[in-house]
Amino acid sequence: MRYLQLCSLLLALSACATHSADIDVACEIDPQNNYLLKWETTPRIEGEVQIYQSTDPERFDTEKTPIKVASIQTGYTLIPDSIPSQRSYFLLRFNGHDDHIVGARAERLKYIENFRDLGGYTSKNGKQLRWGKIFRSGEFNTLTASSINRLKNMGIKTLIDFRDSEDVIKPSPELGLDNVINLPGALHYRQNLLPRLQKEELRRGDANLFMQDLYVAMVSGSKRAFKSMFNQLLVEDNYPIVLSCVNGKDYTGFAVSLLLSALDMPEEVIMNDYLLSNRYFDKRRTAFDPKDCCDGTQEALSLIQTADSRFLSYARDYIRQQYGSINNYLEEELGVTPEKRKQLKQYLLH
Repeated sequence: MRYLQLCSLLLALSACATHSADIDVACEIDPQNNYLLKWETTPRIEGEVQIYQSTDPERFDTEKTPIKVASIQTGYTLIPDSIPSQRSYFLLRFNGHDDHIVGARAERLKYIENFRDLGGYTSKNGKQLRWGKIFRSGEFNTLTASSINRLKNMGIKTLIDFRDSEDVIKPSPELGLDNVINLPGALHYRQNLLPRLQKEELRRGDANLFMQDLYVAMVSGSKRAFKSMFNQLLVEDNYPIVLSCVNGKDYTGFAVSLLLSALDMPEEVIMNDYLLSNRYFDKRRTAFDPKDCCDGTQEALSLIQTADSRFLSYARDYIRQQYGSINNYLEEELGVTPEKRKQLKQYLLH
């Protein structure tokens, strides 16, 4: 009898150990197009992780046999991309009961820069941003058949495009988008920038000031575009949604920072997402080639092509100085009331 009681106690302690552990999971696509799943537990725990795969992050058939079972202690496993035409998500079940859903942050889509899923971020209240609901990206001007197929299978309904009208090329109708909404920032900064670069009139110090001025100009000069963006985000039938601009870095980066603020994401999460553009944006695929320019112009262009924490911090500090807080700016200038934020969280958090 005492032996049975001891076994029951050990099983209960094992279950409690998993529940009390903090578990972080991540997913990347390696150069061979395998999914690399990684996890870390604090404190370290033993046992197994069952892995289930789905193309719909809201639905996993856990009644079926998992596609793989791995030891928790290994900390990672590789999953071949068995469905190359579709984006996959994974449910990791630790010791039979502690579930974590994850997808690759970025997609490898030829000729599309900086395409990322915003899912998985955790708010200040412990809620997670749903995977597969909202994406951010560079422009969709050039698409291969495989990229079109993969994007189409994500079920994306709405593209919100922040490019100025002179930069806009409509995306391929093969994508099957329900809505293509152009919300130009109306700052025309590329038209002001390129002539100065071509004449080699811009140096690194000038570029820093130029970018800080651009981000501050977005705060006041692009309010109409950002207000319209939130109005579209409040239409449930619009999802999944992609937010896009030329490189998916500046207008899109600032717009996403506002969205994440409205969802009560920590400042660290907001900044880290912004800085990921440095990893997923290929500077070689820009409209201006600096190879024949002087060193000063090359340095200036390199800075302009970078997601620099100073740019976003400068704009967010400016908002706090002018409006008292980010929340005040969202509500008073963009019309994102507490009721609308609550609705947005219902759509995007769980």
